[in-house]
Amino acid sequence: MPATTASPAPFSMKQAHDITGLPRSYIKALVAEDLLSPDTRLRFSFQDLVLLQAAKQLHTRGVPSYKVVAALAHVRESLTH
Repeated sequence: MPATTASPAPFSMKQAHDITGLPRSYIKALVAEDLLSPDTRLRFSFQDLVLLQAAKQLHTRGVPSYKVVAALAHVRESLTH
C-alpha cells in the first residue's frame, strides 16, 4: 500500500472561515498583506490557521487592523526563524 502524505496546505478558504469565524474578505486582506502563505488554490496550512486564530482574538478584542497586521508580521517572522 503506498504511503500517503499530508498536503502542506490542507485547509480550504471555507474551512479557514468556518474554523476561525473570520470573514473571507478579512482572510483575503491578510493574504494580500503577505501574512499568510496559501497555495495557488487558496488552501491554507496549519500555521496559517494559527495566525488566523491570533488575528481573530485580536480583532475580537478591538485591536485596530493595522496593529493586527503588525503583530502577525512579527509572529510570522518569529516562526520562520
